[in-house]
Amino acid sequence: MSSVSQERGGFFDRDRETLDWGKRREALSRKFLDIFRFAMEQSEAYRRLYGEAGIEVSEIKGLDDLEKLPILRMEDLVERQKKDPPFGGLETVTPDKFRRIYVNPGLIWQPGEWDYDDTSWAEALCAGGFRKADRIINTFNYHLWPLAFMLDESVKRIGATVVPTGVGNTLTQVKVMQMLRITGFMGTPSFLMTLIQRAEGMGLDLKNDLHLETAIVGAEMLPESLRSRIQDKVDMLVRQIYGTVFLGCIGYECRHARGLHVPDNIIVEVVDPQTGKQVPPGASGEIVATCFNRTYPMIRMATGDLSTFSTEACPCGRTGPMLKKILGRIDQATKVRGTFVHPWQTDDVMSRFSEVFKYQVVITREAHRDIMTFLVELKEDSARPEILQARMERAIKEGLTIKGVVKIVPRGSIPDLHRKIEDRRSWE
Repeated sequence: MSSVSQERGGFFDRDRETLDWGKRREALSRKFLDIFRFAMEQSEAYRRLYGEAGIEVSEIKGLDDLEKLPILRMEDLVERQKKDPPFGGLETVTPDKFRRIYVNPGLIWQPGEWDYDDTSWAEALCAGGFRKADRIINTFNYHLWPLAFMLDESVKRIGATVVPTGVGNTLTQVKVMQMLRITGFMGTPSFLMTLIQRAEGMGLDLKNDLHLETAIVGAEMLPESLRSRIQDKVDMLVRQIYGTVFLGCIGYECRHARGLHVPDNIIVEVVDPQTGKQVPPGASGEIVATCFNRTYPMIRMATGDLSTFSTEACPCGRTGPMLKKILGRIDQATKVRGTFVHPWQTDDVMSRFSEVFKYQVVITREAHRDIMTFLVELKEDSARPEILQARMERAIKEGLTIKGVVKIVPRGSIPDLHRKIEDRRSWE
């Protein structure tokens, strides 16, 4: 690793500064109380949710009362948006205060605040290695979804320059990296590997013709084998970020990569999924988070991801909570090429075809790329199965926004008791 790749810093960098976690927790407690009261005043849905749970505003006095509040899950959000479109009544400002309206997969609506004030992603970018004056390509999708815009704003916050490339067009992207002397990459680790392979195919000397120093990757798992392969090929630093579009950044790696540091501007819990009670450090549970978005606040929103809080100190000196790593999911939802796929979404797609008797989604991985295959049993044999298959694949792309392969299988191939989405990927 080159010295310039190791010596990074920035506005949010804390590698040389020990933070007082006690004082930070007091500040978080005040911010939590403020957003809770604001949501109760401005959101009909939150008033109803907490009223049904028997919660009185006066009994919530700070973080120690967090566990009294019910957990909000994605399926709850979806159901509320269906009953009270478009935002489910969880919004806390009038529509004229929305700068954008984002459209997440499955037509899940998300209002965007007029001024983007969240610092969590910017903190993650600095800790991962970006600095002022870096020139960074943002390969996350700018169409419909909010993540690319959030990271775009965060790059501005740290004083770097963003080149908004989005996904695809690998030949052009490699030329952009070479001609603009790009030093930073944001995107999925699999797409970074795709660009590296494209550059190799173009005959480029990766360590001399490209100027990449740091990659911040997310939206899918990063196997250590893939991290090592990328860093060896390009002589660059690769660090992970973890979060959701509704909550912002939940965790990030510093240069030591010992775990996922929780940003200053979010509350993260690890809880028992059945009770909603916090589990002790070192015990596994579901990640639940609370953000301070005053346009669309998410209070105790469950991610569905499993992790543990680390009991070890990080050499970087950060004193706040740190998640060890993502251990898996509590439900059948899974991420495919950076996009969550839920059983209710696949049900919706397959319900459009009366010919289907039973189906199962199988996720595999080849050459660091996710492959989503729909195994489909038909009620009766089709005279032209290839036509039906093509129609289904178009519907999958339209409904889930990512490509899926349909394989029509004989009756009895799919077990009666089966997981709707089966993840067969291996990450090492």
